[in-house]
Amino acid sequence: MRDHNLSLVLHELHRRFSGSRSLICSATGLTPGAVTLLVNELMKAGFIETGGMLEAEGGRRKKQLVLSGRTYPVAVLLLRHESVRLVCESFSGERLVDEVYERDFRGRPVEDFVSFAAGLILELEQRLSTDHGLTLEVVGVVSPISVLAHQTGTLPNADFGWPMLDIGASIRSEIARKGGHATAVMMNDANCAGWAEYRALVQEGAEDPHGVIFIDTDDPMGGSFIFDGKVYNGALGTAMGIGHIQINAEGERCLCGKRGCLTLYASREAVIGRSGLTEVANASGSDFALAELERRAEMGEEPARETLERAVRYVRIAIENALTLLVADCVIIGGYMAAHLDDILAVDNGFTSLGVPGVTSLHAARLGDEAAVIGGLSRMRGAVIDHVGEIIRGETLDPSTLLQDTV
Repeated sequence: MRDHNLSLVLHELHRRFSGSRSLICSATGLTPGAVTLLVNELMKAGFIETGGMLEAEGGRRKKQLVLSGRTYPVAVLLLRHESVRLVCESFSGERLVDEVYERDFRGRPVEDFVSFAAGLILELEQRLSTDHGLTLEVVGVVSPISVLAHQTGTLPNADFGWPMLDIGASIRSEIARKGGHATAVMMNDANCAGWAEYRALVQEGAEDPHGVIFIDTDDPMGGSFIFDGKVYNGALGTAMGIGHIQINAEGERCLCGKRGCLTLYASREAVIGRSGLTEVANASGSDFALAELERRAEMGEEPARETLERAVRYVRIAIENALTLLVADCVIIGGYMAAHLDDILAVDNGFTSLGVPGVTSLHAARLGDEAAVIGGLSRMRGAVIDHVGEIIRGETLDPSTLLQDTV
């Protein structure tokens, strides 16, 4: 119960960015005496500190409580096709490290990535200790690879050519072998991006939705489902792989083994290829090629117009299929398709609840390429908060139960 209440106080401060003892009492239902004891323990352990004064009712002023920037940093490693990005923030959210390493691990043994990732984490541990006197407790390894329910192992991945493997355990073993301390846990990038977009929507004043479907239309095409403030993973841990919803049963064979998956028609790579712009993308980059696709489609040129219209139509169908099963009250579209919300709504698809106020709202993603990093850091900070009692007691964190924001 004590551990739960410590986490309850910290989560409330994390959600509000700051607060007073009376605000915490009101939000959590804890008694003033209990909150005072909990706050004092958290301040002694270095999780929170005072940050000035807050205006209260009747003109009174109360001490402001905020998350401390002096202890418990969190970090993520973001694996992309041609790079690895290392980002570390203080517990209060100050960016301490943000570095990109040009590395392409596609087609290379997974052990190469394990060694590289463990090396970066070890170096970060040493830098934080030397430069800031901080101890790194948790690191999220964020990648486009599907993560299993225990949140350390991964499924086979065709892009990188890696087999099913417990990558998280391998990284942790390498860290421990070299004298490191941090607990590494695997996270899917679409889950992290969806979490970040969901939190951004709520923080901007939207009513907290019960169910949020997030779809990333860039590569690799994926998605996530946030249910009552938790990432829905499903029994296996691979829920909401929306890129592999079957759209055309007689379509082309996908790498996953099925025919006619959404990603074959609506991902960024797919629409560029089907518009005959692959060489343009190779020469000038996919952003330039996508802009050229949009220009040609707007001018009515084929095959650009037909390719883009089909992608919009198929994304709409995939959303409707997901809504039929999940009955979410909010859909967030990320990637290049975020610019086509009106087109998605305009698809004549018969009876629908999509876009009907009070039923299912449709939003464009706000955070762009930063979403996976922001979401990963937020979830790692939440993991520290969930396990605050164990950290205070100096206990080793169990990676299989680290992310309690999942169901």
